[in-house]
Amino acid sequence: MSYYSDYDYEDYGLKRHKISDAIKWLIVFVLVLGLIGAVISLFVMLDRQTTVTEIGAEQYMVGGLDEEGAPMDTDTSIVTRTGFSAKGIKTEVADGAAVTYELFFYDKGGEFISSTGDLNAAFNGNVPENAVSAKCVITPAEDEDGKISLTEVFGYAGLVTITVDR
Repeated sequence: MSYYSDYDYEDYGLKRHKISDAIKWLIVFVLVLGLIGAVISLFVMLDRQTTVTEIGAEQYMVGGLDEEGAPMDTDTSIVTRTGFSAKGIKTEVADGAAVTYELFFYDKGGEFISSTGDLNAAFNGNVPENAVSAKCVITPAEDEDGKISLTEVFGYAGLVTITVDR
Protein backbone atom coordinates (compact mmCIF):
# COMPACT_ATOMS: atom_id res chain seq x y z
CA MET A 1 0.00 0.00 0.00
CA SER A 2 1.28 3.44 -0.88
CA TYR A 3 1.71 6.28 1.47
CA TYR A 4 -0.53 8.62 -0.62
CA SER A 5 -4.07 7.67 -1.30
CA ASP A 6 -5.95 8.38 -4.52
CA TYR A 7 -7.80 11.14 -2.73
CA ASP A 8 -4.55 12.98 -1.99
CA TYR A 9 -3.60 12.90 -5.70
CA GLU A 10 -6.98 14.31 -6.71
CA ASP A 11 -6.81 16.98 -4.01
CA TYR A 12 -3.31 17.99 -5.11
CA GLY A 13 -4.44 18.23 -8.76
CA LEU A 14 -7.42 20.37 -7.81
CA LYS A 15 -5.23 22.75 -5.77
CA ARG A 16 -2.77 23.08 -8.69
CA HIS A 17 -5.66 23.82 -11.04
CA LYS A 18 -7.05 26.51 -8.72
CA ILE A 19 -3.61 28.13 -8.35
CA SER A 20 -3.13 28.05 -12.11
CA ASP A 21 -6.53 29.73 -12.66
CA ALA A 22 -5.73 32.41 -10.07
CA ILE A 23 -2.42 33.18 -11.78
CA LYS A 24 -4.16 33.44 -15.18
CA TRP A 25 -6.76 35.85 -13.78
CA LEU A 26 -4.03 37.91 -12.11
CA ILE A 27 -2.18 38.19 -15.44
CA VAL A 28 -5.41 39.19 -17.25
CA PHE A 29 -6.14 41.81 -14.55
CA VAL A 30 -2.63 43.31 -14.85
CA LEU A 31 -2.93 43.41 -18.66
CA VAL A 32 -6.32 45.15 -18.49
CA LEU A 33 -4.92 47.72 -16.03
CA GLY A 34 -1.97 48.28 -18.37
CA LEU A 35 -4.31 48.79 -21.32
CA ILE A 36 -6.41 51.30 -19.39
CA GLY A 37 -3.25 53.16 -18.36
CA ALA A 38 -2.01 53.25 -21.96
CA VAL A 39 -5.33 54.67 -23.22
CA ILE A 40 -5.36 57.36 -20.51
CA SER A 41 -1.74 58.27 -21.31
CA LEU A 42 -2.61 58.56 -25.00
CA PHE A 43 -5.50 60.94 -24.26
CA VAL A 44 -3.29 63.08 -22.03
CA MET A 45 -0.57 63.30 -24.69
CA LEU A 46 -3.09 64.23 -27.39
CA ASP A 47 -4.66 66.87 -25.14
CA ARG A 48 -1.28 68.49 -24.53
CA GLN A 49 -0.76 68.85 -28.28
CA THR A 50 -3.91 70.97 -28.59
CA THR A 51 -2.86 74.56 -29.16
CA VAL A 52 -6.23 76.31 -28.98
CA THR A 53 -9.13 76.31 -26.57
CA GLU A 54 -12.73 76.94 -27.53
CA ILE A 55 -14.90 79.03 -25.23
CA GLY A 56 -17.97 76.86 -24.71
CA ALA A 57 -21.60 77.84 -24.24
CA GLU A 58 -21.47 76.75 -20.59
CA GLN A 59 -19.26 79.76 -19.85
CA TYR A 60 -22.06 82.23 -20.62
CA MET A 61 -24.80 83.66 -18.43
CA VAL A 62 -27.58 86.18 -18.88
CA GLY A 63 -26.11 89.66 -18.30
CA GLY A 64 -23.96 92.27 -19.91
CA LEU A 65 -21.14 94.79 -19.57
CA ASP A 66 -21.41 98.56 -19.70
CA GLU A 67 -19.24 100.83 -21.88
CA GLU A 68 -16.53 100.75 -19.19
CA GLY A 69 -16.39 96.94 -19.05
CA ALA A 70 -18.16 96.68 -15.68
CA PRO A 71 -20.88 94.04 -15.15
CA MET A 72 -24.44 95.25 -15.50
CA ASP A 73 -27.75 93.58 -14.85
CA THR A 74 -29.66 93.06 -18.09
CA ASP A 75 -31.73 90.31 -19.63
CA THR A 76 -31.23 91.35 -23.26
CA SER A 77 -27.72 89.88 -23.74
CA ILE A 78 -25.40 87.15 -22.52
CA VAL A 79 -21.85 87.53 -21.19
CA THR A 80 -19.00 85.17 -20.36
CA ARG A 81 -18.94 84.39 -16.64
CA THR A 82 -15.20 84.99 -16.33
CA GLY A 83 -12.47 86.42 -18.48
CA PHE A 84 -10.57 84.21 -20.90
CA SER A 85 -7.11 84.59 -22.42
CA ALA A 86 -6.77 87.44 -24.90
CA LYS A 87 -3.89 85.66 -26.60
CA GLY A 88 -4.75 84.69 -30.17
CA ILE A 89 -8.48 85.42 -30.05
CA LYS A 90 -10.37 84.38 -33.15
CA THR A 91 -14.12 84.36 -33.60
CA GLU A 92 -16.52 82.97 -36.15
CA VAL A 93 -20.19 83.79 -36.50
CA ALA A 94 -22.63 81.16 -37.74
CA ASP A 95 -24.12 81.81 -41.16
CA GLY A 96 -27.36 83.74 -40.92
CA ALA A 97 -26.95 84.40 -37.19
CA ALA A 98 -29.01 87.39 -36.08
CA VAL A 99 -26.64 88.40 -33.28
CA THR A 100 -23.97 90.98 -32.62
CA TYR A 101 -21.13 90.49 -30.19
CA GLU A 102 -18.56 92.69 -28.49
CA LEU A 103 -15.19 91.77 -27.00
CA PHE A 104 -13.99 93.64 -23.90
CA PHE A 105 -10.27 93.61 -23.09
CA TYR A 106 -8.67 93.82 -19.63
CA ASP A 107 -5.08 94.23 -18.41
CA LYS A 108 -3.14 92.10 -15.92
CA GLY A 109 -4.78 93.84 -12.95
CA GLY A 110 -8.28 93.33 -14.36
CA GLU A 111 -8.69 96.97 -15.39
CA PHE A 112 -10.75 97.65 -18.51
CA ILE A 113 -8.70 98.70 -21.56
CA SER A 114 -11.07 98.85 -24.53
CA SER A 115 -13.75 97.05 -26.50
CA THR A 116 -14.25 96.19 -30.16
CA GLY A 117 -17.69 97.73 -30.55
CA ASP A 118 -20.52 95.68 -32.01
CA LEU A 119 -19.35 93.02 -34.46
CA ASN A 120 -21.34 90.62 -36.61
CA ALA A 121 -18.49 89.04 -38.59
CA ALA A 122 -15.33 87.11 -37.76
CA PHE A 123 -12.72 88.77 -35.54
CA ASN A 124 -9.08 87.91 -36.09
CA GLY A 125 -6.81 90.34 -34.32
CA ASN A 126 -6.50 93.95 -33.17
CA VAL A 127 -6.11 92.92 -29.55
CA PRO A 128 -4.68 95.76 -27.43
CA GLU A 129 -1.00 95.25 -26.70
CA ASN A 130 -1.34 95.08 -22.91
CA ALA A 131 -4.54 92.97 -22.92
CA VAL A 132 -4.29 89.78 -20.87
CA SER A 133 -7.93 88.71 -20.67
CA ALA A 134 -11.19 89.32 -22.47
CA LYS A 135 -14.93 88.88 -22.04
CA CYS A 136 -17.59 88.55 -24.69
CA VAL A 137 -21.13 89.96 -24.76
CA ILE A 138 -23.56 88.51 -27.30
CA THR A 139 -26.75 90.42 -28.09
CA PRO A 140 -29.49 88.88 -30.23
CA ALA A 141 -30.87 91.20 -32.91
CA GLU A 142 -34.23 89.47 -33.01
CA ASP A 143 -35.47 87.91 -29.78
CA GLU A 144 -39.15 86.95 -29.67
CA ASP A 145 -39.93 88.44 -26.27
CA GLY A 146 -36.93 90.79 -25.91
CA LYS A 147 -35.64 88.87 -22.87
CA ILE A 148 -33.14 86.04 -22.84
CA SER A 149 -34.11 83.04 -20.76
CA LEU A 150 -31.71 80.48 -19.34
CA THR A 151 -32.74 78.00 -22.03
CA GLU A 152 -31.83 80.48 -24.79
CA VAL A 153 -28.28 81.07 -23.48
CA PHE A 154 -26.85 77.94 -25.12
CA GLY A 155 -28.53 78.70 -28.43
CA TYR A 156 -27.15 82.24 -28.68
CA ALA A 157 -23.71 81.26 -27.35
CA GLY A 158 -23.46 78.57 -30.03
CA LEU A 159 -23.82 81.19 -32.78
CA VAL A 160 -20.46 82.81 -31.95
CA THR A 161 -17.45 80.49 -31.75
CA ILE A 162 -14.45 81.91 -29.87
CA THR A 163 -11.05 80.20 -29.86
CA VAL A 164 -7.96 81.39 -27.99
CA ASP A 165 -4.36 80.22 -27.91
CA ARG A 166 -3.52 77.93 -25.03
